[in-house]
Formats: sequence, C-alpha cells, structure tokens
Amino acid sequence: MLVDPGISTEEVARIAARANELGVRVTSVLATHADWDHVCGIAAFPEAVATMGELAAARVVSRSPDMGVAHRAAAYGLRIAGEPRVDRTFEPGAAVQLGPFLVETLALPGHTPDSGAYRFRELDLLVVGDHLSEVEFPFATSTAAYRVTLAALIDLLRRDPPARVVPGHGPELSVAEALAIAEADLAYLWALHAAVGKVASRDEARTAALAVPVPRAAAEGLDEASTENVNVAVAERFGSY
Repeated sequence: MLVDPGISTEEVARIAARANELGVRVTSVLATHADWDHVCGIAAFPEAVATMGELAAARVVSRSPDMGVAHRAAAYGLRIAGEPRVDRTFEPGAAVQLGPFLVETLALPGHTPDSGAYRFRELDLLVVGDHLSEVEFPFATSTAAYRVTLAALIDLLRRDPPARVVPGHGPELSVAEALAIAEADLAYLWALHAAVGKVASRDEARTAALAVPVPRAAAEGLDEASTENVNVAVAERFGSY
C-alpha cells in the first residue's frame, strides 16, 4: 500500500523499485487529498486500487485536460506517468478495509476542503498529508477550518497518540515533534485571526496580518503562500472582493 506517491516519474520509479526489492505487490494507492503533487503518482500503479475521499475524488474527475495534473507537473519541469484515476471512494470518518489493513480515515479540512489523514493501528502510524510538516508552514484555503483541524490533531496526539507521524512533505516525526509543530501552527493561525480582527478596515487588516511571522521557513518558491494565508484571513473577516 502506498500513500501519496510522487512526485516525478523518476521518484515514483524508485518507490516501485523499492516495493520490488521488498517482494511486495502494490495493491492500493491512497491519496490524502487531490492536490497535483499528491495524486501524480497514481497512474504509475495501474493494477492498484486508487482510493480517496469523496471530495478528493470529485476534484480528480472534474479537472479538464488543459488544467490536469500532467499540466501542473510540467509547469515545474516534471514528467508523470499519466493523469490520476479514482477506483474507490469513501466518506471520511469511517474506517475502510484495504487489503490486510483496516484504515481509519479522518477529515482534515483547512489546507483544502478535501484534505484528510489515515491511521494504521497495525503499524502504529498516522499519515497526515499536508499538515504537521517541519519544512512547511500551513497553506490554508480556510484559516478557520485549519484551526479546527489543528485543534483536533493536537487532541488526538495527546489522547490517542500513534508511535509515528508521517507528513506529506518532510521527515517522519515523533509524537512530541508533531505536537510541537501543531501547536506552533495553531498559534500562527490564531495570530492571523487576531491581527485581522483588531482593526476596522481591509487595508489595515492586510498590513497587520502581513506582519505576523510564519512558524518556520518553507521550501524555496513557497513563501508566497504566507501572503495567500493573509488574503484568506482578510476575506474571512471582511468578505471577498
């Protein structure tokens, strides 16, 4: 079973080669959400069951060819095996049986509406997609929803912790490391909320929110996401243009 295999053809080929080295067959490919970099490796495993939440599946099937995953990958100079597909869907919140694993599914909206996580109790593992990364800060389509998601993750990590937490970007984390990131990210999003809430105009809110520091640096080329977080927070306070 794979989760979010990517990104380039070469990287996905190394994943497939590693499966061959281990003597295992990839029978399922899970996607935490439908952002292009999380579904771009699905086509490289045509015999596996491509499985994702219903909202993620809707995003995959609704993309037009000129705005598809291959188009997005090409913009970064990457080649992929083909467009992703959907073979099986589920409603997040209910466990799904995939091969030998009973996989618990969690809805984690905020980064995108379709974002989610997977809990494998047999492996004592939690896979969280685009959350809890030590190489990124939160990229939010809804800062309000993202705050709720982080609060839920913090509660889970304290009350029912897995041994291992794997984000979609960056290294595997211990529970203590994941909890520290979650708390820092939640504090950042609350600071954005406070910044836009204490002023009377959109322009003042934008200026105040831009002064809020992100909790950690991101990879090169992703710093503009902090400005987008500001735009989202301002829209939540004053409405969209």
